Amino acid sequence: MKFIRDRQELEQTLISMHNEGWSIRELRRQFQLGRNTVRKILRKHKSRRDDGHDVLMKKLKRQSKLDAFESEIETVLEKYPRITGVRLQEKLKDAGYCGGITILRERLKVLRKPEKEPVIRFETEAGCQGQMDWSPYTIKFMRTGKTQVQCFSYILGFSRRQYIDFTLRHDFYSLIRRHQDAFQYYGGVPRACLYDNEKTVVLRWECGRPVFNPAFTAFITHYNCKPIACRPRMPQTKGKVESPFNYVEKNLLGGRDFQDLEDLRTTARWWLKEKSDLHIHDTTKRAPIELFMEQEQSALQSLPLHPYDTSEVALRVCNAEGFVEFETNRYSVPSGNIADILSIKATDQEIMIYNPELDLIAHHKRQPAGLGRKIENPGHFKTKRIRYGLEPVREAFMELGEQAEEFLKGLTLRHPRNCGFHARHILRMKEHYQSDDIHRALEHALRYQAFEGLAIERILRAKAIPRTLESIRNEQARQELQKALPKITQRPLDEYSKLFRQEKDDEEGRDTDKDQEPPEDTEAYGNTEGS
Repeated sequence: MKFIRDRQELEQTLISMHNEGWSIRELRRQFQLGRNTVRKILRKHKSRRDDGHDVLMKKLKRQSKLDAFESEIETVLEKYPRITGVRLQEKLKDAGYCGGITILRERLKVLRKPEKEPVIRFETEAGCQGQMDWSPYTIKFMRTGKTQVQCFSYILGFSRRQYIDFTLRHDFYSLIRRHQDAFQYYGGVPRACLYDNEKTVVLRWECGRPVFNPAFTAFITHYNCKPIACRPRMPQTKGKVESPFNYVEKNLLGGRDFQDLEDLRTTARWWLKEKSDLHIHDTTKRAPIELFMEQEQSALQSLPLHPYDTSEVALRVCNAEGFVEFETNRYSVPSGNIADILSIKATDQEIMIYNPELDLIAHHKRQPAGLGRKIENPGHFKTKRIRYGLEPVREAFMELGEQAEEFLKGLTLRHPRNCGFHARHILRMKEHYQSDDIHRALEHALRYQAFEGLAIERILRAKAIPRTLESIRNEQARQELQKALPKITQRPLDEYSKLFRQEKDDEEGRDTDKDQEPPEDTEAYGNTEGS
């Protein structure tokens, strides 16, 4: 017997075989159905032939014990819209209701079911709006294994032209760098963009208004783009960028293998050009690249002459080996900068290191975070004796204060062979303590002839308050701001007394001589002293 594809075909076959003489028992065995099911199909067919039928005929509504109390339920709900099922049952019992509470609660759910407002899709003019979002994916790379990546998506609201990229991190710097790539890809910037309430963009909501992250505001205003935060729990507001993730997942990621993250990014750039730009959009019925080239490209705002600097900046103390650490990787610097507080400027591809005078002293290729690699330039290091001796750090040690020279003499006498090690150990305390605190610790150690690095560390722990390197940068920023602000000098209080007396004399003069003309010499009248 041929395969029965659906219920309707089964019923038609069963009825035809019954008309040919098959009995109910034979039909039951043939189709492996119950006898009552076969009878039901045959009776339904006979009823339609004899009584007629309507294709739109609704199923008969099953009678309920609550039907007789509909008017009472509506009256109670109108007066007490938040009444519980138990209380409603008690009220209906007085009217003769004898049913259970389960059907009563189900009826309340139906009657109280809130009506969902229809989502009204709105279209924007060319160049008016963009929408941005992230989506995580776990991909099993052929070379590096299973990895979670973040898909950055930016879409133009008018043409629906999309830009995507993949990163390992979903942080502030990844956000603004991908924005720059998107704006460069489009060759312009829309006038506004919709965002979710992620902390990199929106810190919080107050009084129904978003409080934007100042760092993100500084970036986005550089491109004259207005950020618009979607209200919480309203994902449909950004539907134009939410829906394409399904297309990315099925068309780009589906059925493809990738060697590593770089292979995925390369494939994504090809996919944007050959697939995403050319496919016919369900809403516009046009290819995104066509609408973009015809109308939206010319409507975008032009890019600034200079891009926003998206580098990360951090402070680090150079260790005794001549390396600074950033994201678990260590980068070499010239050995003359050992124990100095250095500034690190990190771009997407590079690591640049500056000395305290902000002169560039080292330049490296940035390594992926978490690998624990050591990247060194052989030209940064001198011979081992000079490299680990006292001379490379003598000048930095002397800058700690007046007592540093005397302590260094005692340190050299006490530890002639490894005094450089102790000096470096003390200088590394600058990462956690102020230089003034270290100098006071040296004074304390001199009184007790404690010439070793661990002694200074114990004194600092007992007498000083630790600080972070970021506090140095904040203090420097405060000092620079203080210099930029105008100097405000307080006026002598005598000047305010004169002003009060002048105002009082003016009021008294107006009250006693309302009908007279004001004196010609108003300045002399207002500034008369001793009146």
